[in-house]
Amino acid sequence: MPVHILCGGDRGKMNGKTPSNLKQAFTVFFFVVNVFLLVAVLSPKDHFSLSRVVESLDQQVTAAPSLDPLSSPEMQLEWRIVDRYRQGEWEVEKYQEFEVYLDSENQIVKEVPTSHFNYLKYWRY
Repeated sequence: MPVHILCGGDRGKMNGKTPSNLKQAFTVFFFVVNVFLLVAVLSPKDHFSLSRVVESLDQQVTAAPSLDPLSSPEMQLEWRIVDRYRQGEWEVEKYQEFEVYLDSENQIVKEVPTSHFNYLKYWRY
């Protein structure tokens, strides 16, 4: 029965090939750098400009809603029971979420049902 002894020079070799993690890392790095350069070249002029970012932030700040109490109604979310039924040995209550808009005097201006539902099940005893 032949005995194979591994010498120091055989470590790291697989079937006569040396793994090259350094080559793979360099290839990935080269690819990533080229992608960034391609994006930088193909992007519109001043797309990555800091002045554009500051300008857009100024527009967002000036577009903030005013604190005028007559400007718009206040919206609140409210859950309401819309159905009750029996399901086998269970009592089931179906709740639906509503958007309720109130004016400055807390009078309901508008109610809008949403598509959100919750179900509560109670064991009948």
